[in-house]
Amino acid sequence: MFFIRKKKLVKRITVYVSDKYQQIIIAPRNVNKAGIIYEQESCEVFDKGITDKALGEGVINNLNKFSFKEQSLQESKLTDWPAFKHGKSKSVKAFEQEYINISINGCNEHNMIIDIEGLPYRDSQLTIKSTISFYADKGEIGKRIMKVYEACISGKI
Repeated sequence: MFFIRKKKLVKRITVYVSDKYQQIIIAPRNVNKAGIIYEQESCEVFDKGITDKALGEGVINNLNKFSFKEQSLQESKLTDWPAFKHGKSKSVKAFEQEYINISINGCNEHNMIIDIEGLPYRDSQLTIKSTISFYADKGEIGKRIMKVYEACISGKI
């Protein structure tokens, strides 16, 4: 008897934080047959004053939305970017300057550990990174995300 092992997916989302607009955007992602990871249309938007626990819960809920979904991205334009459409910036270039990009990814296909990695600015050669259990207290997950964000904007890198 043969068993076919169903391949598990490494979960991924992106969190965008803006001081200027006092906004947090959580963008769940999908992967297509070509292996391209892209943002889902259904982003969640929060005020930057959200509690650490609510942020952690939002992140875990959106990580659980990650899935395989076939979608052709050939006709996509930069302005179709879901996070940009949920943001308050007037242009994609402004969005990239006004929001800090924080990637949250499972460390392997079991997704028991997640990496929280922030880019201080677009195309930064340095990143700020923290690792935490997927099953950690949601308040602690939210706190770690905000610590990564604060390190990105502090200018001490």
